Amino acid sequence: MKIAAGALVLFAVALPAQPPPDQVFTDAVEVAESSVVIELPRLRGVKPSDFEPGDFVVEVAGERRRATGVSALDLKSNPRPVLVYVDAVLAKAETVRLGAEALARQARRLVALGPVEVALDDGALGGLEQRLAPTTEPGAVEAALEQIAGEGLGRDAYFEAGNRPVDLPTYAEVVRESAALLLEETTSRCDDPPCFLFWLSDGFPALDDVGVRTAGELEAELAASGWIVIAMALHVPTPDPDVGEPRPVSYEQWKAMTPGVKMAPSPGEVSRLQGLSASSFDFYVEPRYEPLRRAAIASCGAALRVEHQLEAEFERLERRLLLRFAAGAGGTDQEALAALRFLPVEVRLAEVSRFADRRRFKRWLGLVPQEERLRFARWVRAR
Repeated sequence: MKIAAGALVLFAVALPAQPPPDQVFTDAVEVAESSVVIELPRLRGVKPSDFEPGDFVVEVAGERRRATGVSALDLKSNPRPVLVYVDAVLAKAETVRLGAEALARQARRLVALGPVEVALDDGALGGLEQRLAPTTEPGAVEAALEQIAGEGLGRDAYFEAGNRPVDLPTYAEVVRESAALLLEETTSRCDDPPCFLFWLSDGFPALDDVGVRTAGELEAELAASGWIVIAMALHVPTPDPDVGEPRPVSYEQWKAMTPGVKMAPSPGEVSRLQGLSASSFDFYVEPRYEPLRRAAIASCGAALRVEHQLEAEFERLERRLLLRFAAGAGGTDQEALAALRFLPVEVRLAEVSRFADRRRFKRWLGLVPQEERLRFARWVRAR
């Protein structure tokens, strides 16, 4: 009995005193998150909704981050903002006309993504011109785009030095102003990423310091702001003279037959060369189109050169997911990264996941790594 009593005494001493009801405190821990858009590989019988956070590996600036959530882009229940941006300053008249006509024919698929806004930059002093306020009416979208297509817009007077009057700004100044206007307008329009940007432009050559810096800023800012960029520098492909119509050409065949700058497909990028004629490949060898291509790749978007690619892009949107992950980091290199505005992201399909078995045979043959790299938006904003 004495032992039991002693135990009772010790137990009573160990109990903390209960505070009065008006002195009870609670605390909540908020976990900061970032997000990135990814495109799923083709998995037989697997839906985007089948994936869980544990199926993915996320690294930011080389540091592993914890995936906190993954969701499909359910555009019917959660429509996304859509901006058609016509860059009539750095685009040929043909590019504006063909791009506007192609999107007008896809008006119903555009509004299926979400409310569509049409904006035009023609170099006017007043800045950007809003041609159509956000709407879900396909008829209004079609009419606005058809009107733009018929106006003969597309100045493109700055690319060739001989076309530029001496009293106009230099080409470098025009590039900087056009890029700054695009970023200013897009940043304010995507409060709830992801958003869709259909960008009609011929781009600019990123060969000098101004071009390289501008291309890098566009690439990182658009991706980090949550835009999925569909860059459209459409033209009318010339049929192959030997066949009379476009024919499938492999990447290796294209490299052998096409002159100019050789730019190999980026790692993880889905090839879009099949079914195009040789004359369509100038998108990949013309330096002027490289900033468009970089912005599209960095945002998990697409760079289109011929109209029939557009319909395929709408179908591929069904394979997009929004992957959320913890934004906090405690790596030793954070001081060095603190000065950066944007951080590089890497996303892979985890080796240990419910979908690893489908890759086992290919892995035996050395065709895929243990953690399979996906297509994803490549930048997030530094916090």
